[in-house]
Amino acid sequence: MTPIQIPDLPSQQARPGDSGGPEIEKNRRMELAEFLRARRMRLSPEQVGLPSRQRRRTPGLRREDVAERAGVSAAWYTYLEQGRGGIRPSRDLVASLADALLLPETDRTYLFTLTGHVPPAATTAELSSSFLQQLVEHVTAPAYCTDASTNVLAWNSFASEVFGDFAAWPAEHRNLLWLLFNEPAFASRLSRREEYAARVVHTFRTRSQAYLSDPDVIAMVGKLSQENPAFKELWATRDLRQGTNDTIQAVHPLGELTFRTMMWQDVAPRGTRFSAYLPADAATSTILRELGTTA
Repeated sequence: MTPIQIPDLPSQQARPGDSGGPEIEKNRRMELAEFLRARRMRLSPEQVGLPSRQRRRTPGLRREDVAERAGVSAAWYTYLEQGRGGIRPSRDLVASLADALLLPETDRTYLFTLTGHVPPAATTAELSSSFLQQLVEHVTAPAYCTDASTNVLAWNSFASEVFGDFAAWPAEHRNLLWLLFNEPAFASRLSRREEYAARVVHTFRTRSQAYLSDPDVIAMVGKLSQENPAFKELWATRDLRQGTNDTIQAVHPLGELTFRTMMWQDVAPRGTRFSAYLPADAATSTILRELGTTA
């Protein structure tokens, strides 16, 4: 393999969005150096198809071995392990280093984070739907879990009372975006359904890059944009929002409900979100208790 030609000490200013001052940046460089060294020393030559070196005093691969496998110069990789300043490996080079060191998913994510890049989407098996279902069922308020594409993975009976029975729609349509813009019955009890729909669209763009990389999500966004003017208009604004600390209201046969949202991102592999709607007043708490006794 011909190494990629990279200047030994590239002089490059910190990129926009890099966080922290010089001391934090130094700490990041040193942690990256120690992390690379530790993972290199865990690998034996035999694990990567190299002949055994029985007389070698130090364990693991040589720096030259890692550099060759990653397609970079030995000098450049050495600078990384020494924590030299001014070196900014590209996203592709970080991926090559991860492959060269045979890093598992968690280690790959950490390496991308240390080098200032957004980690790639997780490829490990997701938590089982039964586990997520247990999670939401232990919440005595409306709660559901969605993936990065807003597919609904689990929900409880309280969520069905507010948003509608998710089980009534086939699995391929059990998606917040699809339901909001194709099924008028979904979330029909919300007092401001259109406002809620806008929140979902804008938090979807913020929470993941699935609309840029996942073919199915790209197709879904394209189809919604073609067929639904309301979605097209919201999507075109490119507005972003975190979606936390929102308040929603619903009209239930037992009375008016007011909730304050609570969301936990990445409760499972990247992109999975747990959303709960906690009662914002005593009247809502009373109605939820009544619903709980009749469930």
